[in-house]
Amino acid sequence: MNHPNEKVMRELIEYTAKKAGKQSQATGCFILKGNKIVSKAISSTQKSQDTTAHAEINAMRKLSKSRKNNSLKGYWVYSTQKPCPMCASAIVWSEADGVVYGWEGKKGWVDVYFKSLNLSNVVINSSRLKKVKMIGPFLESECLKIKGYKK
Repeated sequence: MNHPNEKVMRELIEYTAKKAGKQSQATGCFILKGNKIVSKAISSTQKSQDTTAHAEINAMRKLSKSRKNNSLKGYWVYSTQKPCPMCASAIVWSEADGVVYGWEGKKGWVDVYFKSLNLSNVVINSSRLKKVKMIGPFLESECLKIKGYKK
């Protein structure tokens, strides 16, 4: 499969909007092996009262548990939002082949936290020998609608 894949991203947007319900700040994530979606999740930080329950982390946990393996070699991560430093670190450490993200995450509180961390997923990715390919923003306007933002 070639990345980015519009059909996959549109399916992710639809899944996220449906699963998020009233949780307007939800982010969605799919993990793909070849052309098959093997893990799906949305962020659940408020519902679970777990600050690490971002969509990417939730999807990776599901897949790792079902496979009994934490490596994402040969997998692609699709997210409606650019992975934060925590998620980017987990993706890089898992050695995923790549990430396709919907929007940059530069609205409101995201700006404040990313600036205060003074760290980006580009810096995290550059620290590894194996680089994770980053593609985005992709279908940004559609992804922003899930959050209630306009481009």
